[in-house]
Amino acid sequence: MRKFFRLQNLGSLSDPDLCRIEDPPRGIGLRKYCPALGDRAAPYYPPDARIQLVEEQPGIQLSSLLGNNINYLIVCTAMKETIQEHCMGVEIEYLPFDLYDHRGRLYSRDYFIINPIGTYDCLDEAHSGIEYGPEGSVVAINSPLLHPEKMAGAPALFRARLKPTVYIVDEALAAAFREKGFTNVRLRELQMSGAAQPVSRRS
Repeated sequence: MRKFFRLQNLGSLSDPDLCRIEDPPRGIGLRKYCPALGDRAAPYYPPDARIQLVEEQPGIQLSSLLGNNINYLIVCTAMKETIQEHCMGVEIEYLPFDLYDHRGRLYSRDYFIINPIGTYDCLDEAHSGIEYGPEGSVVAINSPLLHPEKMAGAPALFRARLKPTVYIVDEALAAAFREKGFTNVRLRELQMSGAAQPVSRRS
């Protein structure tokens, strides 16, 4: 049975030197939620998209995955190409942008926002400790368990249906991330119904 891992878009929170993103690309306007939730953003995406680092996050060290607080998956070109190799036939937007430093100077053109379109029904909802709000919205998933039967046809990268801001990769893609030495990549193995406890992996 394939294993699956949560890919943490936050990256490492313990290294203050790492570059971190606080803002969506300029020009995307009210559609800034699209790359966070899996809605199509390309029709509204600015051709000259740029993101500038902010003083509140002074780190300047680049990494393969740029941690951020806006629920985006932001990766370098090499990591994006690895995702493409493993996700043939999967609907994903690869949205480029220019990264500017704290002083407004061009810093890198090596990054993409990865936007898997839609979500995938993956959880064993009866045993995942899901808390619902008064209108049926999901407030929390306390102990997420993947449903083995649902996972049989899962793509290599997808969003969880009940929580679209959660990015999940399969073991082949996770292994490729490790083998290629991508940095600031944090993976947490997700438990299948009836399986052993998950483990965390970092690189």
